[in-house]
Amino acid sequence: MAKRVARRTGSVRAAGARKRATRAAAAPRTPTGRRARPRAAAPGPALDNGVGMRMVPIPAGTFTMGSPRSEPGRNADEQAVAVTISRPFFMSATPVTQAQWKKVTGTEPWKGERCVERGAAYPAVYVDWHGAVAFCKALTAAEKKGGRLPAGMAYRLPTEAEWEYACRAGTRTAYSFGASPRRIGEYAWFYGNTELAREQYAHPVATKKPNGWGLFDMHGNTYEWCADWYAPRLAGGTDPVGPAKGTAKVLRGGGWGYEPPRCRSADRNKNDPTFTDFSGGFRVVLAPA
Repeated sequence: MAKRVARRTGSVRAAGARKRATRAAAAPRTPTGRRARPRAAAPGPALDNGVGMRMVPIPAGTFTMGSPRSEPGRNADEQAVAVTISRPFFMSATPVTQAQWKKVTGTEPWKGERCVERGAAYPAVYVDWHGAVAFCKALTAAEKKGGRLPAGMAYRLPTEAEWEYACRAGTRTAYSFGASPRRIGEYAWFYGNTELAREQYAHPVATKKPNGWGLFDMHGNTYEWCADWYAPRLAGGTDPVGPAKGTAKVLRGGGWGYEPPRCRSADRNKNDPTFTDFSGGFRVVLAPA
């Protein structure tokens, strides 16, 4: 059995330097996430690629990135900004799995590491940012060679704005399923149903409910690398990206060892691009190159 790990409520960091925080009070229960603007046209039907990924169509649109001051668990780097995603794209329905990673790279970076279970449907963890980027490039090459890549498209990591937009799926609440974390166990692997259940590892993908756009595990299970360098202030506007350089890359989504506030749609995390961890994974987007 995996060794016991500390409850995670702070930034992702190396083992032995975990930070604890007080569980945020739950907001009044909301049956479903409060909707933002109506959904725009999607880029097309879902696609299945050669390594078994379901690529979900995500429409273009506008949303408020970040969180209101009143949101329980809010951090200082979540200032609300208006964002427009000008072009539709596809996003993988789940984090990249061990089977998908192995099919593309032939490696197992999680092998022999602590707090990880092995199996085809488990997330690929212990993947650093550089490895995630390399995977996207290799997947693009393989799909192109196999004649399965739509013209002018490529796989890559999502921008931070694309990630939050897709996570929210048109909602404005703290979670894609509502304002309160009371139902988080229906949608996420988090501290309450992993660490407390003595199951200290990322769980098989798509075993919880998806958000409104058909994306699984956007809350909890694994933190997910984004393309952007981290900045303490969010960049608003049209198709925003992080600064041109920095010291840490953005991670989103919360991990299995974290409490609900760290699994919110707006929660931000960061780490050195060489960092690897038992809750560190990623998912990919397919978009115009």
